[in-house]
Amino acid sequence: MRIPEGSGPAFSRRGVMLAAPFVLVAAFSRAKGEEPEPEVTIIEFTDAGKRIGEARVKKVTHTEAEWRKLLTLQQFYVTRKGNSDLHHYGTYFKLHDAGIYRCVACANAVFSSDAKFDSPSGFASFRAPIAEENVYTHVDPAELPKVDGVYCKRCDSHLGALYHDGPEPAKTRYSISESALHFVPLAKK
Repeated sequence: MRIPEGSGPAFSRRGVMLAAPFVLVAAFSRAKGEEPEPEVTIIEFTDAGKRIGEARVKKVTHTEAEWRKLLTLQQFYVTRKGNSDLHHYGTYFKLHDAGIYRCVACANAVFSSDAKFDSPSGFASFRAPIAEENVYTHVDPAELPKVDGVYCKRCDSHLGALYHDGPEPAKTRYSISESALHFVPLAKK
């Protein structure tokens, strides 16, 4: 049976030769029982807050000992152990400068000053993340009362909590611990 031209996969000798090393590494890794490094899709942003676009990136993972070396004690307990800062801790809750907020553990862009608003909660509060693809929420069934925890998609750092008492129309309030964030101010012109 003859396959009509253009109806099947197109393989060139060059394409096969270029792909061969990657196929061999993947096959060898699977044979040894190793899983490929996990990847996630996020939206990348410049420090000026300009959207670069969607990117497939390696998930940032470390052992607990490595995280302890990379983060301050407060950052470690907030991002890796799921704690939160005390109310009115630091200065981000009252910061009004233009810029973006990156995850302190992996530098993923998570929030923008464009979505920030004043809240009496004493935490940096945002109407929405800079990109839905960059964070996720999770409810711990053992925690009472039930709270939507907010996490960085790239490194699984605990950032804060999501409440539904924010400004209209969405009524969302992302209440984020300063210890989980690194603020990057927009350059003054």
